[in-house]
Amino acid sequence: MQRPINPSLTSTADYYVLIVEDEFVIANDLRLILSEAGYSVLGIADSVAEAQELIEQRRPDMVLLDIYLKGKKSGLDLAKQLGDSGIPFIFVSANDNRSILEEVKATQPSGYIVKPFREKDIVTTLEIGRYRHAHSVEVKLREEKALQIALTEALSATEAWEQKLLKVAILLQAQVPFDLLTIRYRKAASDHTYSYYRVGFDEYRTINDADFLQLAKITPDQLVQLRSQTSFTQADRYNQDDFNALCRRNPCIQLLADTFRLQSALVFPLRNGPTDTFTVSFYSRQPDPYLSRHLALLERLEQPILLTLDRILAFEEVARLSEQLRRENSYLQEEVKTAANFEEIIGTSQHLLRVFNQVSQVAPTDTTVLILGESGTGKELFARAIHNLSSRRDKILVKINCAALPAALIESELFGHEKGAFTGAVDRRVGKFELARGGTIFLDEIGELPMELQAKLLRVLQEKEIERVGGNEAIRIDVRVIAATNRQLENEVAANRFRLDLYFRLSTFPIHLPSLRERQGDIPLLATFFAQKSARKLGKPFCGIADSVLNELINYSWPGNIRELENVIEQAVILNNGQSPLELGRPLVNSLFMGSLVPFGLPQTSQAQTSSPKALSDIKQIQQETERDYILSVLKQTNGRIRGSGGAAELLNLKPTTLEYRMEKLGIRKTLTVQTQ
Repeated sequence: MQRPINPSLTSTADYYVLIVEDEFVIANDLRLILSEAGYSVLGIADSVAEAQELIEQRRPDMVLLDIYLKGKKSGLDLAKQLGDSGIPFIFVSANDNRSILEEVKATQPSGYIVKPFREKDIVTTLEIGRYRHAHSVEVKLREEKALQIALTEALSATEAWEQKLLKVAILLQAQVPFDLLTIRYRKAASDHTYSYYRVGFDEYRTINDADFLQLAKITPDQLVQLRSQTSFTQADRYNQDDFNALCRRNPCIQLLADTFRLQSALVFPLRNGPTDTFTVSFYSRQPDPYLSRHLALLERLEQPILLTLDRILAFEEVARLSEQLRRENSYLQEEVKTAANFEEIIGTSQHLLRVFNQVSQVAPTDTTVLILGESGTGKELFARAIHNLSSRRDKILVKINCAALPAALIESELFGHEKGAFTGAVDRRVGKFELARGGTIFLDEIGELPMELQAKLLRVLQEKEIERVGGNEAIRIDVRVIAATNRQLENEVAANRFRLDLYFRLSTFPIHLPSLRERQGDIPLLATFFAQKSARKLGKPFCGIADSVLNELINYSWPGNIRELENVIEQAVILNNGQSPLELGRPLVNSLFMGSLVPFGLPQTSQAQTSSPKALSDIKQIQQETERDYILSVLKQTNGRIRGSGGAAELLNLKPTTLEYRMEKLGIRKTLTVQTQ
């Protein structure tokens, strides 16, 4: 008995051979030879149909196959099916016709035995066939592993999806032939299709939607409708007749077949989660190129590809969210800059450009700056601009309003205090100067600082050190000081209300901010800016400002400057219906009413021509009337609702209890009750 050529192969007793031979004598001889060699004979079939029945019952390890068999189908037909299923086979035939031999070679058999044969020929050829098949399986496994790695690298590349999928198409071509490859990615409401058309041996043309519309001569709406009718839930191959039937069921596939002269297809859907689907479709101009082994290969690659896609899509989602967060953060920073940064201060007038130039010159230094100007000209805004343009911009800017604190608390607020320094000082407190160490401190309304504290502030500016209240230790500080006031400090010095030496120390570099009436050319820009800002805050559309309103804004004297303009514009936006440009309401009564609730509008004449009330009682009466009318107009807009989101208290920027108190005082609640009745 002959021994196996390669003893490392599986034992012959565990190796099942199917004999497909229509001559009983030859089939029986083959059975005896195989049995003596130790092989297990699965059975003997004399036709393709009988062989298929035996294969369905048990898959053979090898098939000995004659070319001519009983029935209409030959061994060549069965050989194609065996190759498709990955079952090795050896031809046993007496036929030496050249054309037949060409067909035999095309089926890629594991061997060919010529009749009549010897026992040695059968055993030797079978052993060689076993070895070749085992070796080819090993090679295919290595190729599949390499393909899997290459596909993962292609999909993971930092390129656009169109380029990544083109690399995938080129890699798959070596394993699954195609003339057209489409990859459709559907996720929730999005639907993207990538198509690659083979135009040469290793040349591909990317077919985008515009190209396909031109080739197929259809409209975009028709394409969307056709694709909506195309959906595959399972992998399958469609050769010749099956493909024709698929085209009859699916108009989109029919259109592809007509456009690119296709005759077969292999469709493989990859489901990534409940909503994400990648459908890979191979199309060929050949009638029957797609075999079971092609599907089997894609099935083996499915899980690695899905894992790669899941990771890539997750990374892309994280990158998308990170980019969205970055943009939102950038937007919020720009919003902050718009409200408080030198680069975003609105205006192009010569007076303002002069101030910009001064700020640019002094900001990089540590020089003390004194900002002068009327109330409402934006002194705090320019202080922040100086800080943001200085080398201290990464440190804190501490703001303190000297007029907003009781005189007894200002020293503790500025310099801090030790525990027990006075009644209520239960622990040590760090003052604003210590808090601003390394940064900038902005002392607003410096003209309101009591005389006794002016001397201490002068020492801080001269010696660069402070002492906490109740302490005896000098603390060195590194702080830049920016002060601001709307008072004429020279007059305050002359009246002995401000120290001359402190005035000179503070005014090392004075900056005088122009009033709004000195910047008439900037009023349209400022009005538009404040209107857009208020409209965003209130959730209203902005339809511009009427030309007549702009003219009146320009001609008004603006005693309250930019703060007054912003308040007036905000009131106008509140009263505006959001469907037409801003219009004027009743006139603004008098500059004395700054800070009270007044209806939007400006005097029809200049301030010089406007007569002021002669008595204090007249002023109070006008103030109450205008405040009452304005509250009523806001309540009408909110349908009488005071509290909650969108209520009158929110629109007026008041506490609900404060608004209710004012309504009671002005008799508004009773009026509303009468109107309701």
